[in-house]
Amino acid sequence: MESSAHVTVCPDCDLVLARPDIQQRQNANCPRCGAELYRVVDSMLGKTLAATLSGLILYIPANTLPIMTFEIFDLDSTNTMVNGAYQLFMSGYWWMAFLVLMCSVVVPLLDLVLLFIISWRIRFSCKTAFTKKCLLWQQTIEEWGMLEVYMIGILIAYIKMIDMGNIIVDTGLYCFIGMLLSTMIASTVFDTETAFNMLDEQDKNQPGNKGEPA
Repeated sequence: MESSAHVTVCPDCDLVLARPDIQQRQNANCPRCGAELYRVVDSMLGKTLAATLSGLILYIPANTLPIMTFEIFDLDSTNTMVNGAYQLFMSGYWWMAFLVLMCSVVVPLLDLVLLFIISWRIRFSCKTAFTKKCLLWQQTIEEWGMLEVYMIGILIAYIKMIDMGNIIVDTGLYCFIGMLLSTMIASTVFDTETAFNMLDEQDKNQPGNKGEPA
């Protein structure tokens, strides 16, 4: 493959190499360890905008509506995502409540918002300086989002309690699953390396930078 003047760094083995030029729907892989360097996705920005917008629409009902109602004898208990963190805090597990709140409520929201802002600003060629800052922030927080872990916890709780009483799956769980799928789709189609390259191209096309070497 022909290489451009840009360079990239392997995320696994830190090999510095010339950034290969690839076509749509192709992946660039490290020649030393085989790790994926970046990929080019068809309509990356449009798909990311659609996925993040869907996730943001579902965010509030997913966090405020009941997820499951557990009924045993004449007693019933209804829980939401936010209420789960609150109950941990009231039980004295403030550190665990903080982690649950951050990883399952706050960080996923920030991740969706940042991806939406980044895709929107690149799509409509807004000033690149702030967009690059958003990209760096998104890279920093994306590993802290743990919606999948929360979903596994819900499934384990459902399996363990199903024989103890009546469990009603509420609307909040369906909204949560939709938000989880939207987040996963957004993170799958969005590629940070490609986004940075798009921003570099926009910088070159600015009126004051047209005479600069590539």
